[in-house]
Parts: sequence; structure tokens; C-alpha cells
Amino acid sequence: MIGVVSRTRAVLTAAVLLSALAVGGCTDDDPEPKFGPTESTSPASPTSTAASGPIAPSLPAAALGSDASAAETFVEFYWDTVNFAQRTGDVTSLRSLGVKCTACDKGVEFIENAYAGGGQIRGGHGQVSDLETVFIDRDGENWAVVSCRVESTKQVVDMPGSDRDEQYQGGAANLRLYLQPTDDGWVVRSLATK
Repeated sequence: MIGVVSRTRAVLTAAVLLSALAVGGCTDDDPEPKFGPTESTSPASPTSTAASGPIAPSLPAAALGSDASAAETFVEFYWDTVNFAQRTGDVTSLRSLGVKCTACDKGVEFIENAYAGGGQIRGGHGQVSDLETVFIDRDGENWAVVSCRVESTKQVVDMPGSDRDEQYQGGAANLRLYLQPTDDGWVVRSLATK
């Protein structure tokens, strides 16, 4: 692929940020159908039900430290959030995890455009492995540089009609994420192939 957007899309597709968009339809997590009371019975009192559907991942406590283990836990959380955003179209959490990160912003934009246009993303689930962390000094801050491998499944961006559908083969990419420490853990400042 040629061009910044195409290259970014390929990196994220193979890495899951742009190409690991997940299922937008039914999942194994969907609740079983519930039926109301029969004519001969009535509920004793109103019941409340938990929100149905996928729930955005929560930042693990282990990601709040400043060591290599915390940085690597954050990267795994980041990819869980990418998978969630691709599956649901909800980029709220994902947007907050990348700051001044061009590749991150392009990934969010790609997901938003797919869902805003009435489409959905199926597949592209990314799995992180082989994490290694080193630290660098950036203007007096101890940034983590996490190298990892992300394997993603085949992905289909299904838009209304068929002339705008896109398909990406699954694959693997070796990535490097530059993480800046924050009061709340980390943010991704750069994401690139290594």
C-alpha cells in the first residue's frame, strides 16, 4: 500500500488497530432471550437488568506502575480496547489512550468512518505476544518503548452495498509503541512497525 493513510491502515490492520476490527453482530456474549411473565403470573416487583452487549475493557491495576511489567500490561489493555472498538464502533476509550499519536488517530478515524457510514467490521481480532520493554529519557520523563508482535485474524469492513467493502487478510506485524507516563498510567505517543 502506498501513502500515509494506506500504510497506517496496513500496519493497524496487521496489528489490529486498523485491521483488527472485530465482529459487529452477535457474539457468544449475547444474553439469552428473556420472556415476560405468562398470563397466570406476574412479577413480584420490578427488576433491573444489567446493560446488555459488550463492555469496554477496564484498565488493569497492574498497568498503573512505572516498570516494564506495567507498560506491557498497558499494551495488552490497549489492544483489548482496539478489539472492543472494532467490534462495537465505540471509540471513546480508544481515543483517550493515544495522545498526539498519528497512527492511533488514523485507527480511530478508520473505525469511526466504517460505523458512521452504516457499516460494520467483522474479524481482525488482534492478539499481542512477545512483549519486550526498554526505557528512554524524553525531556526528563522515563518513557517505555514496548516492542511486540500482534497477530490478527482476517477482517471484513462491510459497508452498505458491496462496492465499498474492504477485506484484509489476517497476519502478524512487529510493532513498537512509545508510551509516555501519566498520572493514570500511560498513553501511546507513537505506534509504528519495527
